[in-house]
Order: sequence, then structure tokens, then C-alpha cells
Amino acid sequence: MSFITSLLGVPLGWIMYAFYFLTNNYVFALLLFTIVTRAIMIPTSVKQQKSTVKMAIIKPELDELQKKYANNKEKLNEEMMKLYSREGYSPTAGCLPLLIQFPILFGLIDVIYKPMTHILRISSETIAIGSEIVKNNAALFNLDAANQTDTYIQLQIIRAVREMPDKFVAMGQDAVSAIQGLNMNFLGMDLTQTPALKMFTQIFSDFNPIIFIPIAAGVTSLIMSLVTMRNSATTVDGSAGASMKGMMYMMPLFSAWIALRVPAGVGIYWSFSSIIGTVQAIVMHKIYNPKELAEKAKAEAAERREQERLARIEAKKNDPNRGLSQKELNRRKLAEARKRDAEKYGEEYVEVTDKDLV
Repeated sequence: MSFITSLLGVPLGWIMYAFYFLTNNYVFALLLFTIVTRAIMIPTSVKQQKSTVKMAIIKPELDELQKKYANNKEKLNEEMMKLYSREGYSPTAGCLPLLIQFPILFGLIDVIYKPMTHILRISSETIAIGSEIVKNNAALFNLDAANQTDTYIQLQIIRAVREMPDKFVAMGQDAVSAIQGLNMNFLGMDLTQTPALKMFTQIFSDFNPIIFIPIAAGVTSLIMSLVTMRNSATTVDGSAGASMKGMMYMMPLFSAWIALRVPAGVGIYWSFSSIIGTVQAIVMHKIYNPKELAEKAKAEAAERREQERLARIEAKKNDPNRGLSQKELNRRKLAEARKRDAEKYGEEYVEVTDKDLV
């Protein structure tokens, strides 16, 4: 794994360690981990939803700009940026949760690849001993060269210890017992395994239910995308809408693709994350409904304009100069100016005559 991934895995590893210590179950620990990481992202999700609401509010004005400058893209972009700046809207706000989720995912991948380090807290020296045993007995443990790299080695040690614990005496009984006690099974599936496309061809010959994990990751991601798209349907159209539709189909495929290339635990996490994200999106939409809040803002703006109109009418009624001719207005202005000068310089005030107004 890369240095960055390993670095991200350190804090997340401690979180997984704490949850596994509480539950003594790998899948329950993953579920709690997902809940916590999703909770951490709530502020960004609120910001994203508020941004959706803001778009719903400014959409009528945005539509007017698009009609007005349909043949001048440069001017349209300039006016749109002014509108966004004035209203405090950021077109990139929707990307923030995704940008936060990827570091979490990459750090979690490191945790799942290295359960002996992050969950069992076995020393690197002891892991190195187990690694040598596995590599020197690859044929005995039925391992291929591709799974003997530093990335996969801890999962291979765990599998080998379960099958032949007597071969790992050199690691120490405490380490062997800890590995044997690590519960990485879920509904009969071994989560140390990595799903692969070839498993689809083995459905009738050597069926492995682990292939359902990437399917679940893709399906749950699609459901979350559909819910998000439905909630945004009233605020997004045009090129932005097409972009969102493209993302709606790309993310489930990406989720399934990732789940086919990494240990099954990552697919479990992705499925949990999508399920919780779907619930979160529904709740956010109830609290911050873009259509309802946009209509409320529109009504408030109309009421404010009406109050301003009535205030202007009332001001005109109370204007002391109301009904005076332009000549009389000029007379009053000149008289006020003379009075100020007289007071300022100590001179005698002289009344304004018609000659002064010629």
C-alpha cells in the first residue's frame, strides 16, 4: 500500500480497534465505523443540502440570465459568477462529501488489508515471522505469488493460521490465539477473501456467496444515487442535470468495481455507507426541502417588495415638498442654503426673490 494510504490507516485503525474490542465482531465493528464516519460528514452534508436549497432559490434568476445571454457565453458566465457571489452559492459544494469520503475509504482499505496491525495490534516483528513462514510454504498453503505481496500478506497469514496453526509456533502462542479468535466471517462468507469476476462463471460449479458483496455495493450505491437525484430533481436541469445523471450511473459501477478488487470487508463498508447515506439523504430532504424553502423564500421576497412599495407611498404622502412646483422647490433649496451660510459666517439672512431664481 502507498505511504498516504498507510498514513490514513493509522487513525482509522484505532477506531476499528476500539469497535472490534467492544463488539468482538468484525462486521459489527465495520457498521459502527461506518456510522461514526457518516456522522463526521453530517456538517458537510448539511452544507450540501443548504447549497441545493440556495440553488432552488436563485434558479428563477439563473434561468433569466441564461435566456438573456443565450448567445454570449462569456457574459453569461460572468453574470452567473456575480449571482453566485452575491447569494453565497458554491457550485462545487456538492463535491465536498465525496472528497471527504475517499480519504476515509483509502484509509479503511489499509485497515482491512492489515487486520493484524490495526485490529489485533500484533508487532511488526511477529508479523514478519509469519510472513516468512507463509512465503516459504506457499505451495503447502495453496497460495499463488500474487497474494504473497506486502499488501495481501496479513490476510494470507490469517488464512494459513486458521488451517495449520501448528506451522506458526515461531510467532508465539499469543499471536496465534489472537489470529484464531479474529472473527472475519459474515453470513458464511470469509471477508479476508477478494471477490473476482471469475466467480460469476463458477456459480454452478464452485459457488462462493462472497460475489454478492460487490453486487450489494453497486445496488445500494444506485439506490442512494436515485434518492439523491429525486431530491434534487426540482433544482437541477440542463448540463448540471445531465452531469448528475451521469454520476448517478457511474458511482454504482465504481462501487462494484472497487469491491471486486479489494477484500470483501471494503464492499461491506461501502454497502453500509450507501444505506446510511440514503437514510441521511431522506432525513436531510425532510428538514431542508429545496422546493418548500424556495417557495417560502419567494413568498418572503414578494412580501418584502410589497412592504417597500407601501413604505415609498407613505413617504411620498408625508413629504413636506409634496405638491410644490419646481420653482417653489428651487426657492426652498436656495433659502436653506442661504440660512446655513448666514449661520456659518454670521451674516444677515436675505429672503429669496423671484429674481434669484432666474
